[in-house]
Amino acid sequence: MFTPELETERLILRRFNSSDINLFHELISDKKVNEFNYYPDTSIEYASKYINNIINNIDNNPYESWVIEIKDTHIPIGKINVNNIYSRFNYCNVGYTLKYDYWGNGYAAEALAKVTDHLLNDVKYHLVECSIDDRNVRSIRVVEKAGFIKDGYINGRRPNGDGTYSGISYYSKSL
Repeated sequence: MFTPELETERLILRRFNSSDINLFHELISDKKVNEFNYYPDTSIEYASKYINNIINNIDNNPYESWVIEIKDTHIPIGKINVNNIYSRFNYCNVGYTLKYDYWGNGYAAEALAKVTDHLLNDVKYHLVECSIDDRNVRSIRVVEKAGFIKDGYINGRRPNGDGTYSGISYYSKSL
């Protein structure tokens, strides 16, 4: 079974359900949250299709996805997921997004550390990677706080919504 529920001191990382469509829509349509991400479609229809695809394939999809929820209040504040799997080399790439009002509280690093522990110890990946737009200083702090180490940089790697390209810094963590 993929995507088990995970817990930290302050968070529950749980499977998506149909009530999370609005959370995902809020995440992809918030310009502050997506300053360094590009979603060409931010409609509620896209959000619904995306979440329903996760729900319908959750038990046989190795691209695990969790809702990040505050344990005490059960308020969903973001998502964290496996973006890419490189089976030949036994590693994966993880991404995360939090609602703007919850930035700066350590939630993203806490969720990332827990998911990384799961991926390395339970799923048995050799390495977990995060790729970050080099302009996204906050996200770089998140991965460093979660114990990731910078491995490299590629200039002009990621397209931006305005037609320009940004460099990507690569961070990884292994056992």
